[in-house]
Amino acid sequence: MIYKICKECEKENNKNRWCKECNTKHFQQNFKNWTSGNNDIDKFIQDTQLSATNYEKVLEWIPYNKLYDIEYIAKGGFGKVYKAKWIDGYIRSWDINENWKRDCSNWLVALKSLNNSENVTSEFINEIKMHCMAREYQTVSVIRVYGITQDPETKNYMMVLPYAEDGSLRAYLDKNYHELSWETKIGYLHHITSGLKSIHNNGLTHRDLHIGNILSFGFVSQVMITDMGLCKPADYNASENPKN
Repeated sequence: MIYKICKECEKENNKNRWCKECNTKHFQQNFKNWTSGNNDIDKFIQDTQLSATNYEKVLEWIPYNKLYDIEYIAKGGFGKVYKAKWIDGYIRSWDINENWKRDCSNWLVALKSLNNSENVTSEFINEIKMHCMAREYQTVSVIRVYGITQDPETKNYMMVLPYAEDGSLRAYLDKNYHELSWETKIGYLHHITSGLKSIHNNGLTHRDLHIGNILSFGFVSQVMITDMGLCKPADYNASENPKN
């Protein structure tokens, strides 16, 4: 099967319609044009871009001034959650005009900060890494991370993710359970099992799955697994790693 020819190098794209050779080159050429101000985060983002096999695997450094209408939503033990609009939208492909083609400009997103993350911790990077590893191409049942930004006032780093208008599945069901058809309820179960299959297919276990860690996008009858902070490889042995 031919997965479309790259217009730049005229070689066949991979099965995800992504030319890794050309896109890797374009990402590398752009490294000099941005920085998070933190070497560990820069390297982490660069590594994900260079290894990406489709656009959903791409992480970006998203300057805070590319976000607007920022609004506080809630506070948890880990930090705070905000919603905002993202001017650019996410990278989809390289276009013929030598620039990245993007989708969903002025997209509503969630910003998830971690307390005291101005001093970047391995936990912060690990959660994003687990999201990237767990999500298979076009598997929409595990939430995607678009990139990382930084609040210029608190200096805390923040994950940029899709915004779930309905909040957690728990909150959504509390309000709407009796109005939902059995077809919709079974559809939600299908989405959850699909997300777990994607996580397990990539050799991982979530380790903190509950109805509060599943987000509801009621307008499209979709739910997504989130909060991968405790996710570990399936062969992880807690007794051998007492600090984790």
